[in-house]
Amino acid sequence: IVLATSKGGAGKTTLATCLAAHWHNLGMKVAIIDADPQGSIIKSYNPDGPMGCIKVFADPEVTISQTIKEKKSEFDILIVDTGGFSNQTAAMAIVCSDVVLIPSKASALDIQRAIETHGLIKDLNFTPERSGRPIIYRMVLTMTVQGTVISRQVKQDLKEMGYLIIDGELHNRVIYQEGTLDGTPPNLLDQDSAAALDISGIAREISAIRESLIDSKKAS
Repeated sequence: IVLATSKGGAGKTTLATCLAAHWHNLGMKVAIIDADPQGSIIKSYNPDGPMGCIKVFADPEVTISQTIKEKKSEFDILIVDTGGFSNQTAAMAIVCSDVVLIPSKASALDIQRAIETHGLIKDLNFTPERSGRPIIYRMVLTMTVQGTVISRQVKQDLKEMGYLIIDGELHNRVIYQEGTLDGTPPNLLDQDSAAALDISGIAREISAIRESLIDSKKAS
């Protein structure tokens, strides 16, 4: 699962670590590859702390394709966090993906960058590596204020334009900011918190996509 957008500050890293924690809590073997040159995850990662139960690797280079191939068979789920801008590493990670998540705040600039990232995915579908295997993607709204009209309107507008979007949202909660201090996702420590419920809703939709992929591979 690759998280990608050309806009920084879209909640990409928060979503990556929280999804990893969610699936770890379900007993799955999960790892994160930090492919962001800024190293947001690896810099705060403490293998002796709460996040030590989730493996984290760093590879912000063009070797990302090989790293994904090497690690993919070792884990139930491999999550790749790319940089908040378009670069070769992000493109190569997307080409290797099963599912691409495009996080976006409900703002005009973020949505524009999300659409640009979708355009990149469409271009990458023409690469030899993806011949006959279109890249599966979903947009997901992040840092939204629960119950407001704007997020509903943005999702409706995107759907009417033909974009695929997750129904669940990553709401703007102070606990996410607190978690960035030591890199610990809040749902790793409290599986019944409001933040954990946000993440589980998003994760369920992603899991359904992955299951359909597995079924289609078996059928073929």
